[in-house]
Amino acid sequence: MGRVTGSLLVLIVCGLVAVGCGSCSSSSSSSAVSKCKNEAKKISDANTRTAAEQACTAAGKVSTSATNAVSTTVQSVKSSAKSACLAGAQALPAGSARDKAVAGCNKIK
Repeated sequence: MGRVTGSLLVLIVCGLVAVGCGSCSSSSSSSAVSKCKNEAKKISDANTRTAAEQACTAAGKVSTSATNAVSTTVQSVKSSAKSACLAGAQALPAGSARDKAVAGCNKIK
């Protein structure tokens, strides 16, 4: 397999995974990897087929890592927002308004 052919193959495989992935939840990523591997099995050249299957697996791992990173970032942003909200609420004078503000901040999950 030539270097150019191999590079094109990897790009095509990654494209197949990306197209099949959609929103990239763990189940859709797994489904996209399965579809990618099924397409790779149709390649007649054994070396090219093996490379394509490996690229499918690698692309699936990257997709899962990216999904986990986004989830962690969202949780971090929410935590920071809640902390800032509570700090602002505590700065209010004691009473009903402060209690309502604290209760509202605590709704941030």
